[in-house]
Amino acid sequence: MQALNHTVFGSLIAVTITEPAIALPLALASHFILDMIPHYGDDPKSPRGSKSYYIRIVVDIIACFIVGGIFLSLNPPHAGLIVACIWVSVAPDILWPLALFIKQKGILWNFFKFHKKIQRESRSGIYLEIVWFAVTVMLFLGQVNKL
Repeated sequence: MQALNHTVFGSLIAVTITEPAIALPLALASHFILDMIPHYGDDPKSPRGSKSYYIRIVVDIIACFIVGGIFLSLNPPHAGLIVACIWVSVAPDILWPLALFIKQKGILWNFFKFHKKIQRESRSGIYLEIVWFAVTVMLFLGQVNKL
């Protein structure tokens, strides 16, 4: 559910810092900061390419759209920035399939190597994911209460 965390933080940045020149770089930075914190990684019972792996991805994507939709409905004046910050905060993960095709040197390839290097995935990261979920729910509810 890492994409969900990126979506929530991107949305929170957009509604908290409404200046796009600041919010968009922060949304991108939040992606890498979250990736450096240990989080739930590959599940041996759900290896890449398996049906359960794809189900997990689909559930994550649906949750992202639901959370994004909630933020959009609660903050219509910031809709464009919310969408932009969500995309920027999730973009490094969306670009991963591209890494499979380019396997060469260059700026983009160096970006993928950097992104892979900072990942801190582990099975025990599920506990931190639970804490992150609780924190993001509290931050989200804080935004809802401001309305």
